[in-house]
Amino acid sequence: MNLRHARHLVTRFFGVLRDRPLSPLEQVSVAESLTVDEAKLFWEQHPIDQRHAYSVAARVAGALGDHREAVAAALLHDVGKRHSSAGPIGRSLATVGDLAGIPLPEDWRRYRKHDELGAADLERIGAGPLSIAFAAGQKMPVDEIESDVWEVLQAADDA
Repeated sequence: MNLRHARHLVTRFFGVLRDRPLSPLEQVSVAESLTVDEAKLFWEQHPIDQRHAYSVAARVAGALGDHREAVAAALLHDVGKRHSSAGPIGRSLATVGDLAGIPLPEDWRRYRKHDELGAADLERIGAGPLSIAFAAGQKMPVDEIESDVWEVLQAADDA
């Protein structure tokens, strides 16, 4: 894990303490931005992950305007976390334990694999390549993804 990613995780942990569920207006915005199958995955997420994804999507829309694929990718990038019931403290412990090489309980292992689980879920429902790649946590954009869009997504998630 690099310093940027560690800072992102610490910021997310403390941000969770003040996060609120999406407002009705924000919920409508999400529904308008996703297909029915994508929305189903989004709403299966914990409210703290919905809030984070919505915030990332808002930053992406602010930078790119009406770029439906990028907004959808932002909204869906953490859907794999719904495979784990770990809360903020469990997630933090799972991350530290994994980095320390400590054997993790199954639920925490699912959390640590949320990127590949989410990408597989998105692929299964036919989501776009940008959503799949961003959920997978790829460090470099795949051929069909514009590098400037990829950079905006990463910066929005790290903010």
